[in-house]
Order: sequence, then C-alpha cells, then structure tokens
Amino acid sequence: MKLISKSSEGLHGEIKIPGDKSISHRALICASISDGTSKISNLQESEDVINTLKSLKQLGISIVKENNSYHVEGKGFRGLRESENKLYFGNSGTGIRLMSGLLSIQNFSSNLIGDESLSKRPMKRIIEPLSKMGVNISGSKENTLPLRITPSKKISGINYKMPVASAQVKSAILFAGLGAKGDTKIIEKSISRDHTERIFEYFGASISFSETETTLKETEKFTSQNIEIPGDFSSSAFFIVAALISKNSDITLKEVGMNPSRIALLNKLMEMGGNIQVFNHSSFGKEPIADLNIKSSVLNPCEVTSSDVPNLIDELPILFIASCFAEGTSSFIEIEELKHKESDRLKAMQEGLDKMKIKNFFDGDVFCIEGMGKDYKSPNFLADTYYDHRIAMSFAIAGLNSNSYIEIASPESINTSFPEFIKLGKKLGCNFEIS
Repeated sequence: MKLISKSSEGLHGEIKIPGDKSISHRALICASISDGTSKISNLQESEDVINTLKSLKQLGISIVKENNSYHVEGKGFRGLRESENKLYFGNSGTGIRLMSGLLSIQNFSSNLIGDESLSKRPMKRIIEPLSKMGVNISGSKENTLPLRITPSKKISGINYKMPVASAQVKSAILFAGLGAKGDTKIIEKSISRDHTERIFEYFGASISFSETETTLKETEKFTSQNIEIPGDFSSSAFFIVAALISKNSDITLKEVGMNPSRIALLNKLMEMGGNIQVFNHSSFGKEPIADLNIKSSVLNPCEVTSSDVPNLIDELPILFIASCFAEGTSSFIEIEELKHKESDRLKAMQEGLDKMKIKNFFDGDVFCIEGMGKDYKSPNFLADTYYDHRIAMSFAIAGLNSNSYIEIASPESINTSFPEFIKLGKKLGCNFEIS
C-alpha cells in the first residue's frame, strides 16, 4: 500500500471526528468492571481500541455491537476470568498499561504482550509503583514486555509522587487502586490527561482531583452507564493544522472533545495566530465538547516549555509541521519523551524535516525549527514513518503544501489510531491518493 499526499487547493467542508481513543479504552474497561450493562456510543474502532476490546472478551466480558453502539456486560471489579492465551495489545501503550493496573487486582495470573514497537517501550514506570502497592508484576530484564502479573496477597493504597507526569502511569495506579486497601494518592509535577479521573467519577468512584493531585478512596463498585465518546482531539489536530497552513481553507469539525488537559495544541495554535473559532459548547458525560471552525492563517513561531510537553506529547509531530509554515523560529524545550513513543519520534521528525529542507537543530536542550512562512512549499520526497501513525499523518498533512507530493511509507500504521483519516481528509479536499 502506498499513500501519496499531493499539493491541494485548500480545504472546505464539515466533518465529525471519530471517538476519542484515550476515552474509548477507558470506557470499555470501566464498563467491563461495572455492575450491569453499559452502552457506549461513538467508540473509536482503531486497532489500538479493538485490541483492548478483544482482550476484555478473552477475560470473559460480553461485548456486543448493535448499530453504532457497543453493549458491555460488566462483571464487577474482580469478576474477570483467566485468559487461556496471552493478552495481545498490539501497538497500544494505553491499553497495556491501563489493563496492567486492572489485572493486578484479579485472583488469576496474566501474561501481556504487544507488537515489536510496544515491546521496546519502557514498563518500569508502571512496574515500580504497582510493586510498591504489593502487586506481583514483572517484565523482561530490561523492564519491557512481556509483562507477567500473578495474584497478590494484599494490595495497599499508595501515596505516589510521579517522577514524570503521565496519564498512562497514573491510570494504571488508579485501576489497581480500585482493589486496594486504603486511599490511593498521586501527585504529579505538571498536568496530565484526566480522562480516567472523569470517567471514574462518572461510573461512581469516590475520587477527587485537581490539576496535579488525585485521590481515590476505597470504592465498592462502579454503576453501569450509557456513555457517548467525544471526537478525538488528537485526530482533529491533523485537520486543524492542515486548514491553517493551506491557502483558502475553511473547515468545521463537529463534537470535538475539549477536555482542558487535551487542548494544549489548540491553545498553542491560537497563540501562533491561528484563526480558530470554538462554538456550540456542550458535554458528553463528564467530558466537554465543542465545534471548531478553522480558516487559513499566517502563523507566528511558537515556544513550547517543559511544562507544556505532557499535554502536547501526542501533538508535537503535527506542531512541528505547523512550525515549518510559521514566520520565524519555533523552540521546544525538554522533548526527550518523544524518543519513547511508538517510534523515536524525534529522530523520525528530524529526518523528515531535513528532507523538507527545513532547518532544525538543538541549542542545548532546546529543539529549534526555522519556519519558512505561509508560502513555503516542501520538495517532493519519501517520508520514512517507522510504522508510526502520528509520523505518517503529520507528513501527509505536510504534503498538501508541497511542490507536487510527499509519499508516505507504511501508511497502514494510520489504522492504529485513525482509520478514517484518508476518507475524511478526502471529504475536506485533501489530495490523498492510495495505490
């Protein structure tokens, strides 16, 4: 399969973005451990989410799709049954880390595996706090996959100061905390996504949280709920940037998730001068939503500080692309975490920026991108994506403002998080060709 992204004449139209990946994982898991049957609408059907769904089915949960909704029959906190086979999570760091927390409180053993990329990602960051709670969990000698979890005699709440802000690690601890004796308290250095806290509250957990502090008290059960998943902001990000950097563009994205811990990119793009209107504010459950209108804009350079990074981490690749079209030099401080995602995203983006003839360099621990302005056109080239969905989509957006085209290697990776990307892009006028 080949994806060619060609120069486009501008984007127009209105689309609804598929359900949020982060919330979809959490909705499936919380519904599975509630008392009763929950209905989930607008669940994202990416490979990552489907792997979590399949794992829950392996663990004895009935999940049935009817029309555009999923009906999940919950079994309570400790009602899962042992899987006969290893639990496979593909490329999903979210799925495997959240499920590690939940499997920690079951009375059976579990073996968790992933694809080649996930198998290289660090798991010490969850092994360490879960072990402190009394969980029997181990990985390889390098603290990577596979993970093995065996029953624990006693799991205790923990007062844990996170070395690095991470929603995935925080969530693993919170899921384990559902079966712990005593309160579980987590303190972070900076803000991270709070989807787990919000959905726990929605399902009835005794939980309180602020920007950097979360406390989960002993909770007896979750009550089944009907839940609609907001549009994925991280998926929306690609089309937001596409419209900003493409001349004569005017698009509207409907029912996009507007969780304050997720929209750092939106705020940053507006600071850069992006013509973005936010309207029709509402909510799905505990999650705020809104419609977005985006028009072509002249962008100023951005400055990303270390405190910005946790809530920009997934959107940094597409922000790099936006920075190429800014009028001046953008700076990014302490972005080393990019090296530990589905690929070494920093390396992949630097290689692509070099091929785009965009000057980029490190000044100490500050990564700099010299923007070429709104009239910049990328040369034609083949973008090596390292089978990373966000790298693939980022350079596909860059191709819309090329001399002719950018070819995207391994576009199948896009199915990891946004299988509708090409179809929805074409609807807006993106000149994507598949062969």
